[in-house]
Amino acid sequence: MSARRVATLALLAFACERYVPVGYADALVSDADLGEQKGSPPGAPGGAGGAPDSGGAGEALGGAAGEPWTGWSADQETGDFTQWLSDLRGRRFAQASGTVEITEELARSGTHAIEATISATDGELHQAVMGRDLELAEGRYGAWYFLPVAPQTLAAVIMKLSNGGDVDRYDIDLVAVDGEVPRLRLYEHESHDFTSAPAVTSFPIGQWVHVEALYRSTPSADGRVIVLQDGNPVLDSGARPTAKDAQVVFFCGISSHDVDPAPFRVFIDDVSIAPASLP
Repeated sequence: MSARRVATLALLAFACERYVPVGYADALVSDADLGEQKGSPPGAPGGAGGAPDSGGAGEALGGAAGEPWTGWSADQETGDFTQWLSDLRGRRFAQASGTVEITEELARSGTHAIEATISATDGELHQAVMGRDLELAEGRYGAWYFLPVAPQTLAAVIMKLSNGGDVDRYDIDLVAVDGEVPRLRLYEHESHDFTSAPAVTSFPIGQWVHVEALYRSTPSADGRVIVLQDGNPVLDSGARPTAKDAQVVFFCGISSHDVDPAPFRVFIDDVSIAPASLP
């Protein structure tokens, strides 16, 4: 194994440990404040400093007049982050070189998408993510990703599932070393390790790719995370306790200490969360 491969994988493990925007009050913004939030690596309990807590984070969801909640989605066609932030359950977070914006350069459906960009070349943590807070025992979390160029080196978190305001649980990572094709990998914070080898299926460049996580958030032994790529299961945590309760913070975007080329852009569109039944 090359020295660069070892260093890159070590940086990925470090990034997984420190990528914790959950509970960081400056990451919570309202519909009236769509400006970028900059700061030190988050992880403080919710409401500590910065902008006020959203108040809606982690609330149980329901439809009108007590109807069952059927899901949430964002296609960015409002041209801003209203779909994410207007109900005060959304988060927008950028750190160091990170920027997260709405763009018309590329979209999967319609004319707008999210453009998340970082230039992580200094070994520090760079982040550009959007997030949602909710209470959902079993759910399907999905987003479409487009990588316009192939990474030479990439060790990045592109999706995260956390437990409430301050407890990281699982990262879905995208890993490429020494010019190899990128692949998804699942990291568990409880064990401080990856749950398995990288996905056998490579991650395509220059086309939209659907990444989904089927997640049962529970302290019981039947918890589970299944990662799908374009509808096909590629990673599976197996049965295990996954969280202390059904509180979930979902993030998508990009977070890393090391990207090449830099800046590195990821386009994201048609993000969705829905109830689901796991096997």
